[in-house]
Amino acid sequence: MLISAALTQACSEPHELQLEGRPGGPYRATLSVSPAPVAPQQQTTLSTSLTRRADNAPLTGLRILHERAVHNFIVALDFSSFAHIHHEDFAPLAADDLAAATFSFPYTFPREGSYRMVSEFTYRDRSWLKQFEIKVGQPTPPPRVTIDLSRQKRIGAFDARLGSSPALPVAGFEAELVLELSRGGQPVQDLEIILGSEMHVAIWRVDGAHFGHAHSYTPAMAAMMASMHDPSSDPAERAAHNADMMLAMMALPAEMAYPGPRIPFRHVFPAAGTYALFLQCAPAGLPQVFNFMVEVADYAAGMETRIESMVSPAHPHGHGPS
Repeated sequence: MLISAALTQACSEPHELQLEGRPGGPYRATLSVSPAPVAPQQQTTLSTSLTRRADNAPLTGLRILHERAVHNFIVALDFSSFAHIHHEDFAPLAADDLAAATFSFPYTFPREGSYRMVSEFTYRDRSWLKQFEIKVGQPTPPPRVTIDLSRQKRIGAFDARLGSSPALPVAGFEAELVLELSRGGQPVQDLEIILGSEMHVAIWRVDGAHFGHAHSYTPAMAAMMASMHDPSSDPAERAAHNADMMLAMMALPAEMAYPGPRIPFRHVFPAAGTYALFLQCAPAGLPQVFNFMVEVADYAAGMETRIESMVSPAHPHGHGPS
């Protein structure tokens, strides 16, 4: 009877799923998911531990960028749901958390299916990405992605429009994309800073092959980009300097440049295909996600690749040229 009771208790206790992040490299990211198996509409605890692969020691000394130690992006692989989430959203980082390089937060997966979590952290002046594949509920066939290339949407109380220059982004060339918001027929003018920027953008090609993370393209960033393209400096020195500058900018105190209605960002799409974009900003201080899809073309002779900025950095309050 005692053995039977012990077996019954063991079978009823929740289990923990352990996943290792990809790609490999010198640092390992291990994700613990509890309880497991993971069920939809049930609160789950996600805990990421960062270690050095060489000696399994905790990865201490992470840089805090945009107010967080580790940024996590969770997406359903049919691109029907998205979250940008962090340990510090729920509890302050304690000395023990930092010493163990372990970061936890609760999350409720909205429905059955396949999900991907990308965790981004910065160590030794370089940003690192680790991704995890999470199955929720019963095994399902590969997710079917509904392609929606519309550039105007009603999302919650907002009318959202996505502009781009060039009109068709070209793989390998920088493109400018601009989110324009209105509420009740009036331009939004009350955007607030969220995690150190007016906007955070998570970018996935819909086959899952490419991920990117961008922020609003501010006048300070425009000045930095101009220095990056200075042809008089040594390329190797310029690359090292620009990497340092990028991290330093992200660590600076936040400064509002675009209260609305337009927020620009720039991105180089690495390959042709359809990309899902999740743009997070905070009208009236309330975080809101606006989702779009864009088609990116391979370059062909004669294609337009120049940017005609829709929101010039010379007009920091969103009243640049149309």
